[in-house]
Amino acid sequence: MKKFLGMTVAALLSVNVMASEIAVLDFRAALLQSNAGQKAAQAPRQQVEQMKARLEQENRTLKDMVESLKRDELTLSADELAKRRGDVNKKQAQLRQMVAAMQQQAQQMEQQLIQDLTPKGEAALKELIDERKLDAVISRQAAIYTNESVDITAELIEKLNKEK
Repeated sequence: MKKFLGMTVAALLSVNVMASEIAVLDFRAALLQSNAGQKAAQAPRQQVEQMKARLEQENRTLKDMVESLKRDELTLSADELAKRRGDVNKKQAQLRQMVAAMQQQAQQMEQQLIQDLTPKGEAALKELIDERKLDAVISRQAAIYTNESVDITAELIEKLNKEK
């Protein structure tokens, strides 16, 4: 019985010894770091910079309002003080809404960019899979540990950069 069990385990192990070619990939990073991704990201990047500049301007306005309130606090009537505090609170709420809207818009622009670049990326990835005879490609984010030698992100970027 022990001999039979030993032979069964040996047979199962020999089947599992067949080598599988597995690679990891950060597809999003490959798309965004490719030449096409960098070029396509220029316009959204400029929009984000404009949004940041507007946000900084609004932040300075709020800071000036707060400093003015602190400076004048002792000389203002109770009604005027309450009104100006209300204005500061309103401006803070407005600023929070602006930040949330800008973050959402930036995420939407990135998602659209990724969506536009995905077909090209998938085609290049398919070629890479065929060339390297890969059995599986795992998202780098899903892997707990990988050796750098199995990461094909740089290869995909290179392949995307060669294509027109």
